[in-house]
Amino acid sequence: MLGNSLTSKQIVAFKIGARARKFAVEGCAIEGYDYLYGCIADAQVRDPDLHTLLQTELTKFEQRVAELDDQI
Repeated sequence: MLGNSLTSKQIVAFKIGARARKFAVEGCAIEGYDYLYGCIADAQVRDPDLHTLLQTELTKFEQRVAELDDQI
């Protein structure tokens, strides 16, 4: 099962990224950036592994925002 192969930090990072992408889909990209950057800043201090995973989520978020901009 796929869920068993993911670490808890990967799941947390994905959920944070998914919430940020949901903000973007709802037309609130600024709030999505704010939420994601806040989580990244917190992880930078508290958890370097999570920080790295959240950087990947930021890339995914930016791609999603670009896709939404292309649809307009």
